[in-house]
Amino acid sequence: MKNVTILALGMLITQLSFAQEEFRFGLKGQANLGWMSGTNKSIDNDGVKVGFAYGVMGDYYFRSNYGVSAELLLSNVKTQFNLTSDQSFVEDTSNTVLNDLNYSYNVQYLEIPISLKFRTKEIGNITYWGNFGFSPGFALNARTSITSPRLPRIIADEDPTDFKVNDNEGDDFAVNDFDDKVFLFRFPVIIGGGVEYKMAGSTSIQGGIRFANTFTDIFVKDNTADAKNNYFAISTGVLF
Repeated sequence: MKNVTILALGMLITQLSFAQEEFRFGLKGQANLGWMSGTNKSIDNDGVKVGFAYGVMGDYYFRSNYGVSAELLLSNVKTQFNLTSDQSFVEDTSNTVLNDLNYSYNVQYLEIPISLKFRTKEIGNITYWGNFGFSPGFALNARTSITSPRLPRIIADEDPTDFKVNDNEGDDFAVNDFDDKVFLFRFPVIIGGGVEYKMAGSTSIQGGIRFANTFTDIFVKDNTADAKNNYFAISTGVLF
């Protein structure tokens, strides 16, 4: 019985030694190009804007070429769009109706990307990888600039270029027919890939690209305007 136990322990240790499990931790920086995708005719995308993100990342490989990647990022996603449906400001006593408002949004998220990661065998000092997963995010801060060539004087005098839109109440520039509050939760699918260059020991540098396509409306649900903020990102990082 004792010999069987020793044999079993020996086989277990041998199996674990060939499991090739691997965990790596690192730092990451990212630049992104964000745009607004309207789901109805009142939202017109007005080009892309550059945002950024930074944070930590970790890769756990349960097989030599297959693993799980997780990140914790502080991200700024910037977008701009034109709102073409009729709008008026609650503070405007003249009741001016506008259909050419331009909104420029900067939303700060705490993102937690989680994905399956696949990599090639090392070719020289280079490894190629791809990943697919989800990136739930929580809005920490949201600001917008509101512009129009026909802004009412009472609104223009207040200089609505840094308007906070994730407060529960007290928004000075809220419009009558459009709920411009940013929704707390964001849930995109992410897909990407990149390259890793081994430097010395277990340290390597990594570069990658990523597309984040969200399912959730950026705004608190409203009957006038629905839109999603997506981005394409280029990243670099160091793994230890």
